[in-house]
Amino acid sequence: MVMYETQPALISALDIGTGWTTAAIAQVDEDGQFALLGVGRAPSTGMRNGMVVNVKDTIAAIENAVIEAETQAYIKMDGVFVSISGDHVRSLNNSGVISIGGNDTRRANHREITEGDVDRVLEQAKAITLPPDRQILHVLPQEFKVDHQSGIKDPVGHVGHRLEARVHLVTIVNTTAQNIVRCVEAAGLYLDELVLAPLAAAYSVLDQTEMDQGVVLIDMGAGTSDIIVYYDGGVRQTAVVPLGGNRITNDIAQVLHTTFQVAEALKKEHGYAKFPATMEEVEITIEGIAGRQAKVTNRSGLAEIIEPRLEEILLLCRNEVRKSEVGDKLTFGVVLTGGSIQLREIEEKAGEVFNADIKLGYPADMKGLTQEATAPEFGVVTGLLRYGLLHGGGIPAGGNPAGMGSIVQNIGSQIKGFFKELF
Repeated sequence: MVMYETQPALISALDIGTGWTTAAIAQVDEDGQFALLGVGRAPSTGMRNGMVVNVKDTIAAIENAVIEAETQAYIKMDGVFVSISGDHVRSLNNSGVISIGGNDTRRANHREITEGDVDRVLEQAKAITLPPDRQILHVLPQEFKVDHQSGIKDPVGHVGHRLEARVHLVTIVNTTAQNIVRCVEAAGLYLDELVLAPLAAAYSVLDQTEMDQGVVLIDMGAGTSDIIVYYDGGVRQTAVVPLGGNRITNDIAQVLHTTFQVAEALKKEHGYAKFPATMEEVEITIEGIAGRQAKVTNRSGLAEIIEPRLEEILLLCRNEVRKSEVGDKLTFGVVLTGGSIQLREIEEKAGEVFNADIKLGYPADMKGLTQEATAPEFGVVTGLLRYGLLHGGGIPAGGNPAGMGSIVQNIGSQIKGFFKELF
């Protein structure tokens, strides 16, 4: 039986992906930084392309990942920040305008902008008509304008008559979110907030300079490739391409007439995004399935299967980036992260597609069990921890998050945890 010790403040995260479910526990130290205490992973057999297709399997994957993280940390998880992705995610840019003071005579001659004014203008900016099955997940401010002065990041304290906000809105399908939330709660956890997966990854993989000067982050997972575009410190575009590493693995399995598991192992051990002309060839023997004869291929032959599908995924990502208003202003090019970017020569291939600087994104330095979560597939879960730290996360071990009711009951009217994203 595992004995759990008490810790003053904890943040927990859960990345429910198509390939793997990953749980992480961190403790907030006296400097306001977090130290990673435990990490757990389990195969996500109940997920497909970011959505729940088997509730029981998804709950089991969450429970297994959480048990492993808790056993490693000797601490119980409670409230969690949870990632969400999938082809159901939609986004758009919008704006809202309010007058400062309005009919309030007490502010007639002193029109200093307050936090309340910022809240009001953001409410205006998210006042859009949505289908009944869709809900706003994030309202991400890009910039504010006070009277004739634009480009303001934090308008509080400015004096003016008119406040305008430009925002990026992320919306999701209610039932998709409900299924995720129900699985989390059925596994014995409380939801702190649902967070868009690439937004979470950005907190771990990108730095402020990249966000300011312009950068694309692509989180390529097993089922989807999630995109987020930053410029001038704000989010300008988010999108989800419903293709990921599993599609490449399926191609290998079909062409070589083998199982998905064997194809995945071949991809990891011998896979190239683009086979170098100078690379020495290696012969690969593939065992026959169900009494069939063994097959022989080589690394270049494997690359001929991988490269076209990877190129398709990257081209679809490029098309989404080009929909943004800042596609030609991205100084720092493209950062690739996620569990499906570990193909050899992927930087070269992505550079050809995007004609831009390419970098592989790894989780930022952290205290604690750093060796447990340094690979790109941990970008989302460690980003969720950082997101939680910056957005009021951190609860006593074993405590119920204050004011946290049933998210399932509330999600039809409003997703729990509306936070302003100011970079």
